[in-house]
Amino acid sequence: MKPREQPDAPEQRDAFDERMMRLAIAEARAAEAAGEVPVGAIVLAADGETILGRGQNRVLRDSDPTAHAEIVAMREAGRALSNYRLLTPEGGCTLYVTLEPCAMCASAILHARIARLVYAADDPKAGACGSVLEVMNHPQLNHRTEVRTGILAEECSRMLSNFFLARRGRQRVDPHPMDAEEALLGGNDGDEEKMVRKS
Repeated sequence: MKPREQPDAPEQRDAFDERMMRLAIAEARAAEAAGEVPVGAIVLAADGETILGRGQNRVLRDSDPTAHAEIVAMREAGRALSNYRLLTPEGGCTLYVTLEPCAMCASAILHARIARLVYAADDPKAGACGSVLEVMNHPQLNHRTEVRTGILAEECSRMLSNFFLARRGRQRVDPHPMDAEEALLGGNDGDEEKMVRKS
Protein backbone atom coordinates (compact mmCIF):
# COMPACT_ATOMS: atom_id res chain seq x y z
CA MET A 1 0.00 0.00 0.00
CA LYS A 2 1.25 3.45 -0.84
CA PRO A 3 -0.44 6.19 1.19
CA ARG A 4 -0.33 9.80 0.08
CA GLU A 5 2.57 12.04 0.99
CA GLN A 6 2.60 13.14 4.63
CA PRO A 7 0.72 16.44 5.08
CA ASP A 8 2.02 19.45 6.97
CA ALA A 9 -1.19 20.95 8.42
CA PRO A 10 -1.91 19.63 11.95
CA GLU A 11 -5.43 18.40 11.16
CA GLN A 12 -4.21 16.69 8.00
CA ARG A 13 -1.29 15.21 9.93
CA ASP A 14 -3.74 13.79 12.50
CA ALA A 15 -5.81 12.12 9.78
CA PHE A 16 -2.68 10.78 8.08
CA ASP A 17 -1.28 9.41 11.35
CA GLU A 18 -4.62 7.73 12.08
CA ARG A 19 -4.60 6.05 8.66
CA MET A 20 -1.09 4.76 9.24
CA MET A 21 -1.94 3.63 12.78
CA ARG A 22 -4.84 1.62 11.35
CA LEU A 23 -2.26 -0.37 9.38
CA ALA A 24 -0.36 -1.03 12.62
CA ILE A 25 -3.64 -2.06 14.29
CA ALA A 26 -4.23 -4.56 11.48
CA GLU A 27 -0.85 -6.10 12.30
CA ALA A 28 -1.79 -6.20 16.00
CA ARG A 29 -5.05 -7.99 15.16
CA ALA A 30 -3.10 -10.57 13.16
CA ALA A 31 -0.80 -11.12 16.15
CA GLU A 32 -3.83 -11.56 18.41
CA ALA A 33 -5.33 -14.12 16.01
CA ALA A 34 -2.06 -16.07 16.32
CA GLY A 35 -2.23 -16.01 20.13
CA GLU A 36 0.35 -13.26 20.59
CA VAL A 37 -0.02 -10.06 22.60
CA PRO A 38 -1.70 -7.71 20.08
CA VAL A 39 0.97 -5.19 19.18
CA GLY A 40 1.59 -4.11 15.60
CA ALA A 41 3.94 -1.72 13.83
CA ILE A 42 4.79 -0.29 10.42
CA VAL A 43 7.81 1.63 9.14
CA LEU A 44 6.98 4.37 6.65
CA ALA A 45 9.63 5.91 4.41
CA ALA A 46 10.19 9.66 4.49
CA ASP A 47 8.43 9.99 1.12
CA GLY A 48 5.17 9.31 2.97
CA GLU A 49 4.28 6.68 0.38
CA THR A 50 6.39 3.60 0.84
CA ILE A 51 5.82 1.14 3.65
CA LEU A 52 9.23 -0.41 4.19
CA GLY A 53 8.34 -2.81 6.99
CA ARG A 54 5.41 -4.35 8.81
CA GLY A 55 5.64 -6.12 12.11
CA GLN A 56 3.56 -7.85 14.70
CA ASN A 57 4.45 -9.39 18.00
CA ARG A 58 6.04 -12.81 17.25
CA VAL A 59 7.81 -13.74 20.49
CA LEU A 60 5.83 -16.95 21.01
CA ARG A 61 5.73 -18.09 17.38
CA ASP A 62 9.44 -17.47 16.87
CA SER A 63 10.59 -18.39 20.40
CA ASP A 64 12.45 -15.09 20.25
CA PRO A 65 12.35 -12.60 23.13
CA THR A 66 13.40 -9.81 20.75
CA ALA A 67 10.58 -10.39 18.23
CA HIS A 68 8.52 -7.39 19.32
CA ALA A 69 6.43 -5.72 16.60
CA GLU A 70 8.79 -2.74 16.33
CA ILE A 71 11.88 -4.93 15.93
CA VAL A 72 10.16 -7.14 13.33
CA ALA A 73 9.08 -4.08 11.31
CA MET A 74 12.53 -2.47 11.52
CA ARG A 75 14.24 -5.71 10.46
CA GLU A 76 12.04 -5.84 7.37
CA ALA A 77 12.71 -2.16 6.64
CA GLY A 78 16.46 -2.70 7.05
CA ARG A 79 16.34 -5.53 4.52
CA ALA A 80 14.33 -3.33 2.12
CA LEU A 81 16.93 -0.55 2.38
CA SER A 82 19.96 -2.87 2.68
CA ASN A 83 21.02 -0.77 5.65
CA TYR A 84 20.62 -1.00 9.41
CA ARG A 85 20.15 2.76 9.51
CA LEU A 86 16.65 3.41 8.29
CA LEU A 87 17.40 6.49 6.23
CA THR A 88 16.18 7.19 2.71
CA PRO A 89 17.30 9.91 0.28
CA GLU A 90 14.26 11.93 1.45
CA GLY A 91 15.22 11.60 5.13
CA GLY A 92 14.43 9.44 8.14
CA CYS A 93 11.55 7.02 8.50
CA THR A 94 8.49 7.06 10.75
CA LEU A 95 7.61 4.10 12.96
CA TYR A 96 3.95 3.63 13.91
CA VAL A 97 3.24 1.21 16.76
CA THR A 98 0.14 0.41 18.80
CA LEU A 99 1.89 0.37 22.20
CA GLU A 100 4.62 2.53 23.72
CA PRO A 101 7.99 0.87 23.01
CA CYS A 102 9.90 -0.90 25.78
CA ALA A 103 13.55 -0.11 26.55
CA MET A 104 14.82 -2.69 24.04
CA CYS A 105 12.66 -1.34 21.22
CA ALA A 106 13.31 2.31 22.08
CA SER A 107 17.05 1.64 21.94
CA ALA A 108 16.67 -0.12 18.58
CA ILE A 109 14.61 2.83 17.27
CA LEU A 110 17.45 5.18 18.17
CA HIS A 111 20.10 2.87 16.73
CA ALA A 112 18.12 2.61 13.47
CA ARG A 113 17.93 6.42 13.32
CA ILE A 114 14.13 6.48 13.11
CA ALA A 115 13.21 10.16 12.65
CA ARG A 116 9.69 10.01 14.04
CA LEU A 117 7.87 7.64 16.39
CA VAL A 118 4.08 7.60 16.63
CA TYR A 119 2.57 5.28 19.23
CA ALA A 120 -0.99 4.76 20.43
CA ALA A 121 -1.31 3.47 24.00
CA ASP A 122 1.00 4.26 26.91
CA ASP A 123 2.65 1.29 28.63
CA PRO A 124 2.75 2.09 32.36
CA LYS A 125 4.51 -1.20 33.09
CA ALA A 126 7.43 -1.11 30.65
CA GLY A 127 7.14 2.01 28.48
CA ALA A 128 10.48 3.62 27.68
CA CYS A 129 9.20 6.82 26.07
CA GLY A 130 8.19 8.49 29.29
CA SER A 131 5.78 6.17 31.12
CA VAL A 132 8.44 4.26 33.09
CA LEU A 133 11.76 5.20 31.49
CA GLU A 134 12.82 8.01 29.18
CA VAL A 135 15.15 6.32 26.72
CA MET A 136 14.12 8.46 23.77
CA ASN A 137 15.81 11.84 23.46
CA HIS A 138 18.16 11.44 26.40
CA PRO A 139 20.42 14.52 26.41
CA GLN A 140 23.61 12.45 26.12
CA LEU A 141 22.49 10.64 22.97
CA ASN A 142 23.59 11.79 19.54
CA HIS A 143 20.24 11.08 17.82
CA ARG A 144 16.84 12.62 18.49
CA THR A 145 13.54 11.07 17.50
CA GLU A 146 10.35 13.11 17.34
CA VAL A 147 7.73 11.32 19.48
CA ARG A 148 3.96 11.60 19.10
CA THR A 149 1.55 9.74 21.36
CA GLY A 150 -2.14 9.09 21.74
CA ILE A 151 -3.17 8.35 18.14
CA LEU A 152 -6.09 5.87 18.50
CA ALA A 153 -4.92 5.21 22.06
CA GLU A 154 -8.33 4.22 23.40
CA GLU A 155 -8.89 1.64 20.68
CA CYS A 156 -5.44 0.11 21.19
CA SER A 157 -5.81 0.11 24.99
CA ARG A 158 -9.16 -1.64 24.68
CA MET A 159 -7.66 -4.25 22.33
CA LEU A 160 -4.94 -5.02 24.90
CA SER A 161 -7.42 -5.07 27.81
CA ASN A 162 -9.72 -7.48 26.03
CA PHE A 163 -6.83 -9.73 25.06
CA PHE A 164 -5.55 -10.05 28.62
CA LEU A 165 -9.04 -10.55 30.05
CA ALA A 166 -9.73 -13.34 27.57
CA ARG A 167 -6.32 -14.86 28.22
CA ARG A 168 -7.04 -15.07 31.93
CA GLY A 169 -10.48 -16.55 31.30
CA ARG A 170 -12.31 -13.68 32.94
CA GLN A 171 -15.19 -11.55 31.84
CA ARG A 172 -15.62 -7.97 32.92
CA VAL A 173 -18.97 -7.20 34.55
CA ASP A 174 -18.22 -3.51 34.95
CA PRO A 175 -19.39 -1.64 31.81
CA HIS A 176 -16.24 0.51 31.79
CA PRO A 177 -13.31 -1.09 29.92
CA MET A 178 -9.97 -1.35 31.68
CA ASP A 179 -7.39 1.17 30.64
CA ALA A 180 -4.02 0.10 29.28
CA GLU A 181 -2.41 0.42 32.72
CA GLU A 182 -4.84 -2.04 34.31
CA ALA A 183 -4.50 -4.44 31.39
CA LEU A 184 -0.72 -4.39 31.35
CA LEU A 185 -0.50 -4.69 35.12
CA GLY A 186 -2.69 -7.78 35.04
CA GLY A 187 -6.10 -6.28 35.60
CA ASN A 188 -7.72 -5.15 38.79
CA ASP A 189 -7.31 -8.41 40.70
CA GLY A 190 -7.99 -6.68 44.00
CA ASP A 191 -11.54 -5.80 42.97
CA GLU A 192 -13.07 -9.21 42.42
CA GLU A 193 -16.61 -7.82 42.39
CA LYS A 194 -15.90 -6.41 38.96
CA MET A 195 -14.56 -9.68 37.59
CA VAL A 196 -16.27 -13.03 37.11
CA ARG A 197 -14.70 -16.28 36.00
CA LYS A 198 -16.08 -17.77 32.81
CA SER A 199 -17.56 -21.21 33.28
